[in-house]
Amino acid sequence: MHFNILVDRPRLKKAPTTAELAGKVSFSVAEYYHKIIDGEVKPVTIKGVPLDMGQYKKFFRSVRIPKVNRDQFRVASFDKRNNFVIIIYKNHMYQVNVTNENGEIYQSKMITEAIENIFQTEQQEGMNVGLFTTAERDEAAQIYNDLKISKVNADNLQAIADSLIVISIDEDSDNSQEAIENLMLNSQSKYYDKTIQLVITKKGRIGYSIEHTAVDGTTIFAVISYVNEGFAEETEEIIYTDEKPTSTKLDWEVSEEIEQSLRKLAEKSKQRKNEYHVKTATFEEFGADKIKRMRLSPDAFFHMALQIAQYRTFGTLKSVYEPVSIRHFKEGRTECARATSMEKWALVQALENKDHHDNELYALMRTASDAHSNRIHDCRTGFGVERHMFGLEQVYLQYGENLGVKELPAIFKDEGYKTLREDFLSTSGMAYDNVKSRIFGPVVQGGFGIAYILLDHSISINISCRTAEKEQAAKLKQHIIDALKELKQIAGK
Repeated sequence: MHFNILVDRPRLKKAPTTAELAGKVSFSVAEYYHKIIDGEVKPVTIKGVPLDMGQYKKFFRSVRIPKVNRDQFRVASFDKRNNFVIIIYKNHMYQVNVTNENGEIYQSKMITEAIENIFQTEQQEGMNVGLFTTAERDEAAQIYNDLKISKVNADNLQAIADSLIVISIDEDSDNSQEAIENLMLNSQSKYYDKTIQLVITKKGRIGYSIEHTAVDGTTIFAVISYVNEGFAEETEEIIYTDEKPTSTKLDWEVSEEIEQSLRKLAEKSKQRKNEYHVKTATFEEFGADKIKRMRLSPDAFFHMALQIAQYRTFGTLKSVYEPVSIRHFKEGRTECARATSMEKWALVQALENKDHHDNELYALMRTASDAHSNRIHDCRTGFGVERHMFGLEQVYLQYGENLGVKELPAIFKDEGYKTLREDFLSTSGMAYDNVKSRIFGPVVQGGFGIAYILLDHSISINISCRTAEKEQAAKLKQHIIDALKELKQIAGK
């Protein structure tokens, strides 16, 4: 699974070129990688409690490798020497060095020159070998293995794996709506198995396509923040060396059979893009600051609005997935809070019946907000149940026969349990100033992916679905906006 983030343009007096953006990003990524190696990244804390930082070691020089039945995640050992990024331009791949043999980082202007030379030299579209990362995983594994038969290709795949990140040049997006859609759906000049794939558009927008195997959204923002800080005009770049970096083109040996597979994947990719729909909106009437003044949790407030909108769009409340970071624990990832609740249902009923005064409705809002926050707290502190249940189910599926458990335990066949696990609305929230939009796909047939960003004075709403549900997505978006306004009016703030 991937999630995709589009950030605000760097606020600079002079708009940087695409090569300058790529050069500065490459420098910042190398510098942050060195800080992680040197232990200079301060532990993140919440109310004084440190969070697990293990995911930081997996940001760079890492990749998901397709295998039959089960993929492999690989991360290279720490090493400052001879690091590089992979630039994908017009479907051609280039290895651009960012540190020398002594581990010294090249100046961003020198890296920019090397990248600019690529842009000036490469004029024709190449074969999109990275397309194999869009295939179903067993098919991707087959193409990967076929590619590796050639030593040239095997070396290329190893170079991609060992690169700090992949930087993709998106020449198709003319505006932010197209940029966020193309992050998720456009397979040109992409390599989706790389943990961090940074995408730069011809209009100077920067996006991140994140492979979710080893990292979460709450941790990857550390990289986004560091890269953004590198663009601050008052930031003076440290000069580590005056040497110039080199770049090397990755040429591929592609058999007719592999080429046919890539052509078929190109057609599938075009079809897939037409099968999905993305709807984004920025609600600017108020944000987290005003919600807090209502004595309500901003996250709970959004989910109250979402449940109201869900009912008004579909006539019922279905299961809502909401991840909660559990990095208080060693190697903690996420728990699932399930944002649908009886407290929110009581609020929805009261609103729809139209027989309650605002003070009664506000009391229901407070109750729903407290219940939501308590559930988040329980999940964050290790008292969630869903990941535990999922783990037990996986133990049965993988080891049941050896354990003498001959059939799936009844709980996992229970209709209530299966209904709970059906992620009709798959949601994920964040609260980061520099993020413009965020999107990921729906996870069940007929479902919706909802990424929301709670800023001090605005709320970004991003909805994805299959094209067949696009009219419902438009209604859902409008109902969310209407519900946000309605709840604010009830709270009287």
